[in-house]
Amino acid sequence: MQGYVALPNYRNYWIDAGYEAELEAVATALATRDKDAVFAAMSDSWLEDCTLSGSANRVREGIEAWFDAGVSAPILVPSSTSGGQIKAFAELFNTFR
Repeated sequence: MQGYVALPNYRNYWIDAGYEAELEAVATALATRDKDAVFAAMSDSWLEDCTLSGSANRVREGIEAWFDAGVSAPILVPSSTSGGQIKAFAELFNTFR
């Protein structure tokens, strides 16, 4: 998420979504080139609201909750902690078989 928070358009979106304190802290950290402060500003609640991780069941339940909340086109960018991008896509596809 570090790359996304570095982009003003994403920060503005998340500010509008209610994460003003987090994203203002990110902007301050970016201005001073303090990478550790950028990471520290990305709160657990913000990360949990904006990302999905964990077991296949947890990811499926999270997608369903997003649909229930009105999200109609979630963007899924898989990553794997035990392999590269090819493995990550395979894990994602297996999650929704």
